[in-house]
Amino acid sequence: MPEQKSSNNLPPIDLTTDDNQQQQQQQQHQQQKPDQKNTISNKEESVSNESQQCNLRKEKKKQIKWLKETPAQQRERFIRQLRAELTVKASDGGRGGGVARQPFKRGGSGINGIGSSCSRDRASREADHRSTVNYSVDENPERGNWSGRLDFVLSCLGYAVGLGNFWRFPYLCFSNGGGAFLIPYAILLLLCGIPVFLLDLSLGQFTSEGPATCWEFAPIFTGLGYSMVFLSTTVSTYYNIIISISIYYTFASMTSTLPWNNCSHHWNTNSCTDRLPFVSCGEGQPQPNGTCYNGTIFLGIYNESLFQKTTGLRRILASEEYFNREVLKVSGDINKFGSPDWKLVMCLLLSWIVIFLSMIRGIKSSGKVVYFTALFPYVILLIFFIRGVTLENAIEGIRFYIVPDFSALGKARVWKDAAGQIFFSLSCSWGGLMSLSSYNRFHNNVIRDTFFVTSANCLTSVFAGFVIFSFIGHLAGNLRVPVSDVTRSEFGLAFIVYPEVMNLLPGSNYWSILFFIMIFSLGIDSQFGLVETLITALCDKFFVLRRHRLPLIGAVCFVMFLLGLPFTCSGGLYLMNIFDRYLSGWIVLLVGFMECILVGWVYGRPGFGKFHRFTEDIALMMRQSISPVWRYMWQYVTPALILFTLLASVADLGRTEYTKGKGDYYPIWADALGWLLSVIPLLIIVGTGISRLLMEPVGISWWRRLRDLSIPTYTWGPAIPRYRLLMAPYLEKLGVLKYFYLDPKRNIKFIDVFPIESLNNMDE
Repeated sequence: MPEQKSSNNLPPIDLTTDDNQQQQQQQQHQQQKPDQKNTISNKEESVSNESQQCNLRKEKKKQIKWLKETPAQQRERFIRQLRAELTVKASDGGRGGGVARQPFKRGGSGINGIGSSCSRDRASREADHRSTVNYSVDENPERGNWSGRLDFVLSCLGYAVGLGNFWRFPYLCFSNGGGAFLIPYAILLLLCGIPVFLLDLSLGQFTSEGPATCWEFAPIFTGLGYSMVFLSTTVSTYYNIIISISIYYTFASMTSTLPWNNCSHHWNTNSCTDRLPFVSCGEGQPQPNGTCYNGTIFLGIYNESLFQKTTGLRRILASEEYFNREVLKVSGDINKFGSPDWKLVMCLLLSWIVIFLSMIRGIKSSGKVVYFTALFPYVILLIFFIRGVTLENAIEGIRFYIVPDFSALGKARVWKDAAGQIFFSLSCSWGGLMSLSSYNRFHNNVIRDTFFVTSANCLTSVFAGFVIFSFIGHLAGNLRVPVSDVTRSEFGLAFIVYPEVMNLLPGSNYWSILFFIMIFSLGIDSQFGLVETLITALCDKFFVLRRHRLPLIGAVCFVMFLLGLPFTCSGGLYLMNIFDRYLSGWIVLLVGFMECILVGWVYGRPGFGKFHRFTEDIALMMRQSISPVWRYMWQYVTPALILFTLLASVADLGRTEYTKGKGDYYPIWADALGWLLSVIPLLIIVGTGISRLLMEPVGISWWRRLRDLSIPTYTWGPAIPRYRLLMAPYLEKLGVLKYFYLDPKRNIKFIDVFPIESLNNMDE
């Protein structure tokens, strides 16, 4: 019989397991879970690594395959990639960020599938507007884009709102009818300032190009962009001196007593106010020349107007002597030029170091710096406004500023000054606005930004006038002179009148530090735009420099520092006046006039009925039609106003004076230098046009050359192919679609990507 196994040989089963044993088993089970999770994660990592390695191997094989391609095969691959990129999937619903990218067929109404933004349905446009823009990813990786929604707006605001808003506008306002000056100012803002501002922003944003390369819609006029770069570069060399002076004053204010507080310093003269005090002359003997003596002891002046008339002398503020004799060490005339002052040189070097560090990553870094430099001046202006209106006699200065004299509206000079101030305060036609907007995304609302920046700029000018004249009224009351006698224009307002006012305030050194930091902030923003104009022009013209942007910025800042050294000499102030007078005058107006003519009449030439190319280009960016008013402004109203201002400015030009109205003129060579500087941009425009004519193929008539160089090239348009595609509907109507390059960098035409059945009826 087989042997049976006894049950006693089996291991005993304990049916009386207690709670402690159950807890131990649960703990052991829980300890095993992390080990299992770690095992699973390790497996996942290994799978992930294997997947990455597999993808890398595939990519490497693909690159090896591409290296073996012939140029024809490579071009065909690029065409396939571009076609795949621009072809909409069925699930996309036909939008694709404002570009309807379907296969193209010719139909009775033109090319079907290319959804011109003007004809898109309203729901589709609203859906696009609601879509979130990812600012962490550049739309144009090769060039870069602004990394924040407000970066561009604040950069434009900082570039436009500069020192001219702070000292030039209030001076023009009270000298041209007070509050009545605001009437022509507002009218010309609408008719002249806003159209040119929009033109500059739109041109840069549409092409994603700076001023040096965005003029291919009329190649013969590319010199216009080079002239803008020249103007911005030249102005930035002396504009930074003003920033350097504000740094100088900031450090000088870090003392318990301001150095211009009294007339006891070695740089003060006997004409300083403390040494010629006002007296009532009750106990002395009044003299016929307005002075008062007690025997042989000089007591002071009892009648300043009589003193000035009889002696030809005037009382000089301590702040004025500090500015001229200590800070700038101004010589007697421009012929005594002197050598650079080491203190100003150090401040100039520091200002360029700040600019370099702020622009070290291009618009990515400067776009963040402007959050402080563009907004901080408004905080300080508000603080100064609250303090200013509470001062004694402040109302006298404000009344002098705003009381209207409507009879001034009948003078041509008032309208000329208003147009000039609008044009210059908005920084139009310098190239900076084009450079800044060239880093925008294609569908940025450029019209909204235009109205915001121009309105904020002009309101800032008006508000700054209230701040300034509240302090001037207080100073006039303390000096016992009319408000007009303490008012200065240009540099005098910022570095003479205001420092003198600081002496009258408790805690004057703290107020002075705040004020000059504000001046620094106002100037540095504008300097960003001027330097960026040159950097953008170089990078657009020489693509290899984009990979070496940091050394380029360093080299530009260093060269500009060297070019600014002459302005730190004893005759530097006179040289600065020459540069400012001739470079910011008629030549800038001429550039603005040519802009309007080119966009209004050359690029948007008549003959197509209501169709105007530039307004259509803006409509493509805006995703909707824009008012035809803009077209008529660029064609008629704005150039007429600029031409009037230009002619009036040229007629008003005379020899430069050391003191306005005194007849003490600069030497002839100084004015000749100024005229040479202002003519150089004109020579650049003419010379570039002639060279382009001569570069045309031999055998073509001059009239044909001129005509061909006055129409857009087939590579003209947006930088990104999917946005270039938006131009197809109106290019078909113009009969040039078959010549249009969809990807100019790879030499790919529209018909290479989307062959059209019949293009024979298109006119060449």
